[in-house]
Amino acid sequence: MLNSEELQIRFLELYEPIHTQFYRYCEVMVKNNEMAKDLQSDVILAAYESFGNLRNPESFKFYLFGIARNIFRKKLKRNKVQTKYEMSRHEQQHDDSASMEMNVDIRLLYDKLDMLPVKQKEALILFEISGFSLKEIKDIQGGSLSGVKLRLSRGRQKLKKLLSDPILEL
Repeated sequence: MLNSEELQIRFLELYEPIHTQFYRYCEVMVKNNEMAKDLQSDVILAAYESFGNLRNPESFKFYLFGIARNIFRKKLKRNKVQTKYEMSRHEQQHDDSASMEMNVDIRLLYDKLDMLPVKQKEALILFEISGFSLKEIKDIQGGSLSGVKLRLSRGRQKLKKLLSDPILEL
């Protein structure tokens, strides 16, 4: 059994390589930098508190993203968190060197992602933005591999329709 200092060092060794990927996931899920930092903090605290129970360090990434998913869903249910995109409060979530047109496109994409069912939105974010494999998404979301493929396919179809429908444009 590791002492608290060794446990902390091991936790950080596993967390640091995925920090950027994890923060990007939190940021896209909630659309607000402050809320993303709150979600990230809540998840890291919960993960660290139960880190001693983690049997397989190779599954740390799934463990962390699974906790994030559960905490996010609990906040949606319990506090009825508003995840609608608010232009005035939104801080940039992308490259500052990108063109103005690209920044508008990114904002539009994130806004349209919010219109998808939560599981489809989450699957698309994990696959397209965070770079997870289908198997990794299955491990995080649960269910079957074909279920993940179906969520991705349906999410892409709905997103394509939302992005191409001029009536739904902002």
